[in-house]
Amino acid sequence: MGRHRRDRSRRGGTGIETVADLIETLERFDPELEVRFAVQPRLPMSYVIGPVTEYDDILWIGEAGLDGYVPDDAAFRLGWQE
Repeated sequence: MGRHRRDRSRRGGTGIETVADLIETLERFDPELEVRFAVQPRLPMSYVIGPVTEYDDILWIGEAGLDGYVPDDAAFRLGWQE
């Protein structure tokens, strides 16, 4: 199993690096919207968000199961498709 890396230079530049950044981003949306976590830009998959915990000064967001493929329009809005 891999270990998490603290090398911040490898991050993707999303602008969301702290809990405050995440809260600020989420405040733009309707609080009643469903939430999914999208991964793998080349073959976008959707996961249900699972447990959330803190360890080693990092907030960890777990997954609670695969939900299928990310719709093309959502992948486009994420910047993953043209």
